[in-house]
Amino acid sequence: MRFNHKSVQAGMVLITTMLLLVVVTILALAMFRGTGLEARIAGNTMEKQRALQAAVSAQQYAEQWLVTNVASSPPVDCSGTASPSTATPTICTDILSTALDTGTDTQGQVPWKIGGGIVGYSYNPTNPATSAGYFTVNTAGGLNTYYAAPVLYISELGPDGTLANAIDYAIDAWSYAGAQSTVAVVESTYQIRYTSKPPGP
Repeated sequence: MRFNHKSVQAGMVLITTMLLLVVVTILALAMFRGTGLEARIAGNTMEKQRALQAAVSAQQYAEQWLVTNVASSPPVDCSGTASPSTATPTICTDILSTALDTGTDTQGQVPWKIGGGIVGYSYNPTNPATSAGYFTVNTAGGLNTYYAAPVLYISELGPDGTLANAIDYAIDAWSYAGAQSTVAVVESTYQIRYTSKPPGP
């Protein structure tokens, strides 16, 4: 008489293979998700750098403008709804860090407001190659666009306490990148020294 014995191990191979397939699938999905996360992180880092570079370019322009125009541009009050600082670079008597509207406004929140009005000059020089603004502004976003042009603000801090014939200025600038959620704010203190008495009273 012959007995037919089925091997108990025949079903174990199938179960083991299925478990390995599930584990490999989970690992592959985790790798794809990690790759997508890394791409988003790289994109966010790039956007932060674009915002920072635009803000720094506005800041450097303000420093150059200050050197060229300080003698012919006396400091003015830049508070209120019709701030002169929005039409042209202006030296303001309002120091940004102390004059911002109370409440939620801080130097890190933009646009800056003093006396209920937005302050700061929107810096967007003309690109000679295209005859358009250098910073392509598009609030809907898009490749190589900015949510708004960078903004600069110059304030006179007053005579330097350690050097005669020197006046200190604060230069603040901010810029969005492609979205309103990505903002960079930069600030510098700039000093102008005179060989004789500085302008003013």
